Amino acid sequence: MSENTQAKEFLSDIPSEVPSEAMSNPALLFLYYRVERALGIKAGSEALVNLNDHIEKSCGDTFIKNPAVFERFLSSRERIYDISKFLTVNETYFFREEVHFEILSSLLPELAKLNRPIKICSAAVSTGCEAYSIAMLFDYYIKKGLDIDFSIDAFDINSSVIEAAKNARYTANAFRTDGSAWKHILNLYLIPDKGEYVVSNNIREKVNFFTHNIMRGLDKQYDIIFFRNSLIYFSSKSRLSVLNNISDALLNNGYLFLGASETSSVNHPLLLNRISCDAFYFQKKFFLKIQDQLEIKPKESARETHNIREEIKPKPLPVKREEIYINCAEVSEILETDEGKINAQNVIACLSDGTGSSLSGSGLAAYALYCLNAQDFDPAGKVISFLEKNNSSEFILFIKGELLFLQGSYEDAEKYYQKAAAKNRFFWPAFYRIAILSAEGNRTRYEYKIKKAIESIELAGQESDKEHNYECFLGGFSSDYFIRILEKKIVMERGVM
Repeated sequence: MSENTQAKEFLSDIPSEVPSEAMSNPALLFLYYRVERALGIKAGSEALVNLNDHIEKSCGDTFIKNPAVFERFLSSRERIYDISKFLTVNETYFFREEVHFEILSSLLPELAKLNRPIKICSAAVSTGCEAYSIAMLFDYYIKKGLDIDFSIDAFDINSSVIEAAKNARYTANAFRTDGSAWKHILNLYLIPDKGEYVVSNNIREKVNFFTHNIMRGLDKQYDIIFFRNSLIYFSSKSRLSVLNNISDALLNNGYLFLGASETSSVNHPLLLNRISCDAFYFQKKFFLKIQDQLEIKPKESARETHNIREEIKPKPLPVKREEIYINCAEVSEILETDEGKINAQNVIACLSDGTGSSLSGSGLAAYALYCLNAQDFDPAGKVISFLEKNNSSEFILFIKGELLFLQGSYEDAEKYYQKAAAKNRFFWPAFYRIAILSAEGNRTRYEYKIKKAIESIELAGQESDKEHNYECFLGGFSSDYFIRILEKKIVMERGVM
């Protein structure tokens, strides 16, 4: 096989999020693809260039001259752990996003009622500040009389930061204004030493640090998982795998904390949105399998069981009908219950085998959103295609935009969002997405779009009609939550001008 043929093979499967700089550079394109496959991370241009330079220096050869040497270099797990330092941002500090620790404090009495050691995981832990903060918080309340025990597993893909975490020595950079409310706890467990700070031994002993790739799943189950400010670095294809791995690793009723900027993009079928202290987190909800839902009770006859199955199975879908009606309150209600998951599976099966049922527009919209939130794009596309033939409302335009958005076709997605916004000035999810997508444009336009999104949210909030309950289209989070995000973006944007 010639070198050119080898190079071309790596062009055969290009992720949609690949940086434009890599399109004309086979080495960068290969590295993007290989990193995404191994780590799930969508590497940026600068990271790819630095990684390419590192491999060329280590191997003494270039990708064009010898593609095989790159493949060999990246073939071992240990090597992947080593090169992750080029791909990850390791910013961390004690009690970062301190509101999560306020929530955790409020959950401790309930956790204590389990009468067993609480199992905690700090994923993508970087240099360890997060894991040590959790351990300090637990130990502080134990010293105050709370009867609870705990253990913490903490891991990162970057072997260098794990070694730093085990060393447990920090500079003043590990302290920020965000987190300062917990200074009284930090003072108890950090020992000043030669201008730095060392974590006390009793806290270090509670944390087990190790190197691990979350794409490989987790071997244990936990009551609490922290996985903050890392999901945004994963490709759209890998994000669902990561969330599935985390959900599988959560015990029933266990808690998940993501970064504040990440929560609005997550609506996993096993993770329920919770709110406390004006912040969101997630709790795992146990879902029965469909066959469990249909379990025959002792007194039920075969005929009665048949009737139950008939009630759950949807009626046949018509090939074409008049404009179908979508009610946002109904959509929200479906997505908040087991019905969203179970009926979505039925709808997908019916559309696939041609025996579909006549469902409400709200039901179909809910099932489309369910599939999108699970990033299961093929069945989502089938449901959306049917909806497009029977509904031209802003809701369907937005859902089609979401499909394109999640697949990385941002320009096409924005066209659908614009059409949805033009149809209904109250439909703030479309305005919100437009504002987010405009971030790549000039600052004046970006701020204008943000203000338009806030205006749309406020207009919808002034209406008492449940028809304006649009939260279901963006993960079920409150409209106030999105206003806070947008207002923060305006402040941040002005700060860099």
